[in-house]
Amino acid sequence: MMFREKSISKLYAFALAAVFALTLAGCGGGGGTAQEPMTEPTPEEMCTAAGNNYVGGECLTDAQVTYNEALAAIMAATTAEAAQAAYDAVKDDVTAAQGEMLQTAVNSRQEALATMGRQADQRQALMDAAGMIDTSDLSTAEAIAAANTAIAALQAALDAAVDLSDADKAMYQSQLDTANMAVGTAQANLDTQGRMEAQSMALTNASAALTTALGALSGTPTQEQIDAAQRALDALNMAIEGGTDLDEADKASHRLAASNAMGRIEGAEQALMAANDAAERDRLAAEAAAAAAMAVTASKLHAGISAPSGDPASPAAADRAAAHNDDGDILVSIGNGTDTPTAVELSEDKDTTVAARHGWQGQRFTAEPDDDGTYEAVVYSYVGAPTEGAKFNDPDDGYTLNAADANNPGELPITGAVASATARIASSSFDQSAGTKEFELGPNMQRVMIPGSYHGVSGTYYCTAAASSTCAVQLAADGFTLGGTADADNAFTAAGGTWTFKPTNPEARVMSTSDESYASYGWWIHKSEDGNTFTASAFAADRGTDVDAAAGITALRGTATYMGGAAGKYALSSTTGGTNDAGHFTARATLEADFNADMITGTIDNFMGADGQSRNWSVELKKSAVSDNGAIAGDGTDGNTDLQETAWTMDGTAAAASGEWSGALKDNGADGVPSVGTGTFYTEFAGDGKMVGAFGVNKQ
Repeated sequence: MMFREKSISKLYAFALAAVFALTLAGCGGGGGTAQEPMTEPTPEEMCTAAGNNYVGGECLTDAQVTYNEALAAIMAATTAEAAQAAYDAVKDDVTAAQGEMLQTAVNSRQEALATMGRQADQRQALMDAAGMIDTSDLSTAEAIAAANTAIAALQAALDAAVDLSDADKAMYQSQLDTANMAVGTAQANLDTQGRMEAQSMALTNASAALTTALGALSGTPTQEQIDAAQRALDALNMAIEGGTDLDEADKASHRLAASNAMGRIEGAEQALMAANDAAERDRLAAEAAAAAAMAVTASKLHAGISAPSGDPASPAAADRAAAHNDDGDILVSIGNGTDTPTAVELSEDKDTTVAARHGWQGQRFTAEPDDDGTYEAVVYSYVGAPTEGAKFNDPDDGYTLNAADANNPGELPITGAVASATARIASSSFDQSAGTKEFELGPNMQRVMIPGSYHGVSGTYYCTAAASSTCAVQLAADGFTLGGTADADNAFTAAGGTWTFKPTNPEARVMSTSDESYASYGWWIHKSEDGNTFTASAFAADRGTDVDAAAGITALRGTATYMGGAAGKYALSSTTGGTNDAGHFTARATLEADFNADMITGTIDNFMGADGQSRNWSVELKKSAVSDNGAIAGDGTDGNTDLQETAWTMDGTAAAASGEWSGALKDNGADGVPSVGTGTFYTEFAGDGKMVGAFGVNKQ
């Protein structure tokens, strides 16, 4: 039910009319007794008479009372739900305008309650964060870190307390400022302490390193040791200067150590300078001695170098010759002024390796005859690459394998011609450099078994021991001889076992080579027993008799280039303060053949001296004729049949033509052009220099 509101004036007028009517009725229409005087009604009476409610001095309708009570309930509500419920309970008992005002009051109360809730949460967050800050002990990095974490949390709580006033937050802001100041002071102190510890440690380490470096300066120090000590001193001085947080008292001992070290280092430098001066004097003295010795050697070798001449197999009084003998050793003959000089045989030095040059294998040969000083020769040989031959078990072109022995079939007896081909016998077990090697039978063994190869085919050597229970192998000139033992005089005798060879694959191809015939060249030197006389020369000779000579040169046309190596002896001897240098050399050899004119020229260059250093030298082998059989013997252009001359150029300066050179082209290829060439040369330089050498080349 809805009530209509009445004004106070209207209620008052109504009440006066009612009183006046009652008065008239009492008088009977104009007569009667005297009446008591009329009293004016009170506001409360008038309000009540109108059917309203007199509340707090106001006359209110029922709707107003309901409105006021609902408004009071809303304003007293402690939750958003209670505020809304207070309105919902009376919304049908109030006017529309009152309902809107009550809903507005509900919204205001709910917002106020939400704000108060947030304020409470923010106050609690501030209290909690403030309670986590502990600045009572900030002596460690961990405590400072924890305090900084708590400070950050309080700062975050302050930033989030947007519903609190600055006055509400002032206490916490002050606590935050105080904590920040305490942590900053503690961090500064801790940083200073850390720097002091680091600076102190740096000083300690630098001093220890300096002590170690100084300890190495005892005796005569090296420059590296002095430099290391100086670096250690520099490091200590840097550590001292870097100790800005330390007291001078903390650095005093280190300053003293640095000062003392400076004196030690200066003393070491003086000792090194003195030692270097002494070493320089010794070096100069050694160089002078070496130069003097070289001058003596150069003088001897200069006097002893001469061009090749004669035949070592039939030496004459003036011969300076060398060549292979039948056993593959080197035979050297030196004329001694008589008609019957002695030729000396040089044997291979298997313990010394001579590097190959341009595909030519190197060997060293020596001899020390009684009362005849020493002989040495270095030889380079073109043996050639192996070529594939017949099958190993081919009875016509290969070998006939043992078939009669049922216990050991398929084996090749090492006898007769097979045994004589010593160069074809090979095994890593045959490794002696001289003499005989014996192989014993092992326990429960009937035969000795040794892996190896024969004629380039791999397999196994077997030996049935002789009565002496030994199997022997003796070093031969070109390989090994199987069977036999060494007697008391080291002579090779019988009773060294019976040997056979069994190929792993009987149908493998034998690898044929020119086992005993090949082209070679080299140099040799003889030093007398007293060491005062040197004799040196060079040679080019074929090993064996099967090296094919060239043929049909005069019928050839076109040109050919031959390249290879050269080696020999040289001496530069000066008595006027010039260069003294002597020894053996290696070089490159190049020949240019013009078959249209049957002429050939050559150059020896890329010299490497006895000290292993290059020399800026070259030797021109002047134009020479080539005969039909490949012999290089003379100019041929003006009737001169003598050996052609040479010209030695040293450091860009060419000497006058002198000396001689000769050689031969050999071994015609499938195209009819010789494939190999060898020769010797001799040249002089301005009277002070002599050189003799030989070369071996292959067609390019």
